[in-house]
Amino acid sequence: TAPEPEPEPEPEEEGGSGTSTYDELGSWIIETAKNTEGGIANVSDIEIYKKIKELGIEHKHKTLTVLAQTIFDEKIVKQIPNRAPMLKKLISSERHEKAFLGGTERFVGKDHPELIPQVPAILLGYYQNDLVSEEVLKAWGSKASKKYVDLPTSKKVRKAAEKFLEWLENADSEEEEDEDEE
Repeated sequence: TAPEPEPEPEPEEEGGSGTSTYDELGSWIIETAKNTEGGIANVSDIEIYKKIKELGIEHKHKTLTVLAQTIFDEKIVKQIPNRAPMLKKLISSERHEKAFLGGTERFVGKDHPELIPQVPAILLGYYQNDLVSEEVLKAWGSKASKKYVDLPTSKKVRKAAEKFLEWLENADSEEEEDEDEE
């Protein structure tokens, strides 16, 4: 069989010429959700995964940025465990984890600012479902970034995350104490 042609490099920034494969994925998910009774919650992971494979972006970290922005709605906290198996298949490195957090930041910061108070619960869901590691969460929480949203929004999202990040620190030190006592 002939080797597959190299995919075209994606324009990194939005507003590049034409639509990128990632825009296509995002639009497809949003469109499918509109046409599905019960909305995005009822668009199956299998369908989404098939579309990602069809577009040939199942190994790309940017795919996770798109997913974080499109596969949840205002009930994101409840939806994380259901989406976790598919997301785990796609998250294969720290870079993927960071892209997923970036997409989440955009989802709550830009699209659903009313969800900002739920950031601790969202991050806890990611953590408990092994989607994002403790190291990546701590690094993310330590510094606002304008990579995915503007700086004030990034700061707002991280401010909302403080309780979770404190919990993460404390959960850590408690585990160490338990080990010392044994």
